[in-house]
Amino acid sequence: MRVGLDGRTLASDEKSGVEHYVTNLVHALCRLPDAPEIIAYTDRPIVDPEVAGAASSGSIRTSLIRARFGWLRAALPWRLWRDKVDLVHLPSTIIPPILPCPAVVTVHDLAWVRYPETYGKDDLRMQGLAVLQAATRARHIITVSESTAWDLRKRYPMAEGRITVVPLAVSNRFTPDGPSLSPSAFLGSERLGNGYILYTGRLQPRKNLLRLLAAYAKLRAEERAPPLVLAGALSPHAEELRAAAGRLGVERHVIFTGYVPDDQLPALYRSATVFVYPSLYEGFGLPVLEAMASGVPVVTSDVSATAEAAGDAAVLVDPESVDRLAWGISLLLTDRELRATMVRRGLARSREFTWEQTARRTLDVYRLAVEGK
Repeated sequence: MRVGLDGRTLASDEKSGVEHYVTNLVHALCRLPDAPEIIAYTDRPIVDPEVAGAASSGSIRTSLIRARFGWLRAALPWRLWRDKVDLVHLPSTIIPPILPCPAVVTVHDLAWVRYPETYGKDDLRMQGLAVLQAATRARHIITVSESTAWDLRKRYPMAEGRITVVPLAVSNRFTPDGPSLSPSAFLGSERLGNGYILYTGRLQPRKNLLRLLAAYAKLRAEERAPPLVLAGALSPHAEELRAAAGRLGVERHVIFTGYVPDDQLPALYRSATVFVYPSLYEGFGLPVLEAMASGVPVVTSDVSATAEAAGDAAVLVDPESVDRLAWGISLLLTDRELRATMVRRGLARSREFTWEQTARRTLDVYRLAVEGK
């Protein structure tokens, strides 16, 4: 089987959810004994050394398409036809208007349906069109959680029978063992030697960080609490968060790291006292499992896919309640027995999600799509 892959995210300098998904999936597919032939199409040279190494060893072939205009609409379909691929996997949801082969599309979430006010008009229109096209034209659709699959079936009933849930997984880089966070990792990290409360991910409204700041201010007023670290690439919303921290009187205790490189993330996680992920909606919530794999107790939302990913291995709270957020964090800061229980459960829970399993189930979807099932 020859599989074409929209691999543009493999060439990204900064990795977020989709980039991590594609990179780890490619690594894991290449390690399968019955791996398909994969051609990853990119618009820039690949910077990831492991993917570049796999390409040089023959496990995956990369194909650079330099097109100033129409990369997805014209250049990629033509190259797929020329290379006689059996299937194309489009992991960023967007499907070209014309394709010479069946398509598998990954739908990561329907956040734009739940929280349209957090998207610009153009982005909202693009998201809606992309998922509609996937629901009507893709041979098969991968969702990363049961929660997203349910959302997709509810809004696009025509997709029923073509959806397979393939959960994400945790990189083996995330473990409780290894070096601690360096005091020179980023501005302010020298103040974190005695522990901290950690959030990682995008700094955007649906991540619910304004309520997290309010909960943190409540903790600071009622008891001693370590610094709060918000780790993620700075965005327009970050300025609103900084202003809120100032109004709440906690600006000296909140550290904005900016983008944290991949090689620093494991130490950032394992050195934290508590990890908190209060998102209002997620397609999966991978940071929850990364923190668990790092041996850190977790507080997260009791809604959407975060509760699904966490199982019974986290303190689950109503993300719309500042009081419950503060309660959950305080519980893990003060109850040593509960902390130990959640660390133990979290380690066990994170081991249930492996990239080998994700790759195997993805390959099964490829076969179904090629067979027309």
